[in-house]
Amino acid sequence: MSTQDRSPTYLRQKIQEYQDNPLIEALPPILSAREAGIHMMYKPPFDLAEKSFTVEERWHLLGRLKHLVAPRPYFYQLERTVSRLIRSGYVLRNPCKPETWQAVYKAQANTPPPLLHRHLTATDSECVVVGLSGMGKTTAIDAVLRTYPQQLIRHQRWRNKPLPIQQLVWLKVTCPKNGSILAFCREFARQLDLALGTQEYEKMYSRSRVTTDEAEGMMRQHAATYFLGVLVIDEIQRLSVPKSGGAERLLDFIQNLRDMLKVPIVLVGTYKAVSLFKEEMKDARRASESGLLDFKRPVCRDAEWDKLVERLWNYQWVHNYTSLTPSMQDRLFDLTQGVTDFLVILFKLTQQRVMEDGTETLTEAAIQATYDESFPLLQPAINALRKNTIESLFAFEDLLPPDRYLDQLRQPQLPCLENLEEHIDELFEVPSHASPPAPVPAAPKKGGRSSSPSDPKDLRHAVSHTTPLEFLHAAGHLNTASPGLLPNVPDE
Repeated sequence: MSTQDRSPTYLRQKIQEYQDNPLIEALPPILSAREAGIHMMYKPPFDLAEKSFTVEERWHLLGRLKHLVAPRPYFYQLERTVSRLIRSGYVLRNPCKPETWQAVYKAQANTPPPLLHRHLTATDSECVVVGLSGMGKTTAIDAVLRTYPQQLIRHQRWRNKPLPIQQLVWLKVTCPKNGSILAFCREFARQLDLALGTQEYEKMYSRSRVTTDEAEGMMRQHAATYFLGVLVIDEIQRLSVPKSGGAERLLDFIQNLRDMLKVPIVLVGTYKAVSLFKEEMKDARRASESGLLDFKRPVCRDAEWDKLVERLWNYQWVHNYTSLTPSMQDRLFDLTQGVTDFLVILFKLTQQRVMEDGTETLTEAAIQATYDESFPLLQPAINALRKNTIESLFAFEDLLPPDRYLDQLRQPQLPCLENLEEHIDELFEVPSHASPPAPVPAAPKKGGRSSSPSDPKDLRHAVSHTTPLEFLHAAGHLNTASPGLLPNVPDE
């Protein structure tokens, strides 16, 4: 490198040059925590009039509980990390630069183009999210991806020049159960078809004569061609199954995608996935670039757990509303051991039980009876969590926490977000169960705040709007061309 290449002035010019990028300009603006919370939350509909429906009808309404998304502190951590990954990855892939197209043309051959961004390297390009099954990892990543409502952005012109490209902001792929590279590439192709609205790539990858190497090359080519912003790989622990070279080969392929094409990666899995990074230092080093996001299970009742239960507890379709007591909080935590999905399932099944027996009232006895009769398959795992010893957890591989050597890779927790929690409380208010069953147009406000802000663009209007993203777009809080929630509702 010449003296000019090493000078700070020259490097600053290069950085500015890469920031002048149509891919980054097309993204939604960086969100504040408050705005991110509005995008990530999902408040299922609830109407007091529904409490008078038949038992059969109310059983169906209970299915809405599965879709409730109440952002928790680690949701905001993940949102900020993904936002940084996408933007830092696009800095090195400016479609207005010839070296970017050199990389696109050479992607399938897996050979680095000459002088590809030799002055700049991505500061962040990988994130690993781990936690118990049922702690909401998939729910969180789906909520974060909803902050990018335009998964596919079609460019035509930029600054009065033709730019006929398609920008795929994100793609989420669930690892196949057999852990093979070829199956992973085919799942990538299926998700690519769904995102692009095509029906050609899954057929292309599924031809009988396509080899693993050819599928790898096609995946690299399509990730480069469509300027993929971030690749989210869920259920990463399945890669530990030794098939077609095992996890080591597939991890090498993923790292190659990251290194050669500058496509950031988000790996999501249970604690079993931590073992994937033990073999080689390079894998652990790359996994730690954005910190290890650990969706920890609370070992006892805490303020965050109580908030989650309070928000869920309001969704009672039984005739007789029961107030939440500290004793019930203790019982719910003991029977679910802080696992979010267990809590939702137990709450739903208990309502079903009291509807069926005609008592129509939630009680501790009903909760305990539901656990005893409906949780036989989960009780061994819950008992292991309750004991919380190495011996008890050893029988359940997914329950084992990461080894101590990865502790330093975790990101520091966000500071207390008291004001943000108050705002989420407002968003999750539901009609008072003490009122007679009747449709309620809007939730009441806390703390004496005005229920009808005078400013028509006030963010609080999004609470009562049927489609909050459309309201935010119309009010000028978003700059996306096609606002709206994603078609897929979170299912974890």
